[in-house]
Amino acid sequence: MPLSQMKCCRCGGMMPVRRKRGHLRKKNHVKTMWRPWCKRVTQHRERF
Repeated sequence: MPLSQMKCCRCGGMMPVRRKRGHLRKKNHVKTMWRPWCKRVTQHRERF
């Protein structure tokens, strides 16, 4: 499974996410997920 990098839109930190090859997202896909370092749910941009 390839690793995809998610960039937090709030703090700019990077977070790795595993994706199946057939399930890779488009460039600049936005996902809302929990960020442990920000301690809140934030927007993340994928494959920027």
